[in-house]
Amino acid sequence: MDLTKLFKNDLIYFIHHQLPSGFKNAGKKLVSIPCSESQFHAIFANHIHFYSKKSGVYKCWFRGKEGEEKLNQIFGSTDWGIKYYNQNQRTFIVLTDNNVSHQKTETNPLALATAKKANSIIKPKKSLNKYKYGEMLVEWKCRRDKDAMGNICSAGFIYIHFYTKQAYIV
Repeated sequence: MDLTKLFKNDLIYFIHHQLPSGFKNAGKKLVSIPCSESQFHAIFANHIHFYSKKSGVYKCWFRGKEGEEKLNQIFGSTDWGIKYYNQNQRTFIVLTDNNVSHQKTETNPLALATAKKANSIIKPKKSLNKYKYGEMLVEWKCRRDKDAMGNICSAGFIYIHFYTKQAYIV
């Protein structure tokens, strides 16, 4: 079997592992997976939007319907970003709000009340996000550690940043 296909399956597995089963756990997520630079290039070579010579960081952004179609093509599946649960529930990665437009959805009233309570008590700090709601950022970076003896250990990692949302299909 092709190693690139195996690694794509690993990526899908780790993404699904981060898709929460509860309304309260939806939102910003991060998946970090060890990956060589050549593996990253084998999968995302035609989709790299940014490279820094100084830091060696690669970045790919996927937004909207076009981004969703590119990721479907990369992973070879349309369900790569959806996790199904019992009782007609599913959690999915948000790239567009059209994911459930053809089906009736409702939100959990308890989750809404909890969110309102949290927003009224604690005012969130304004931060500059690397990515926005409705987009997925895939980064490759080399992480280096140096021990007390001066030995250096380095490895490449893929970091996948995304937002999740949950729907109850009636």
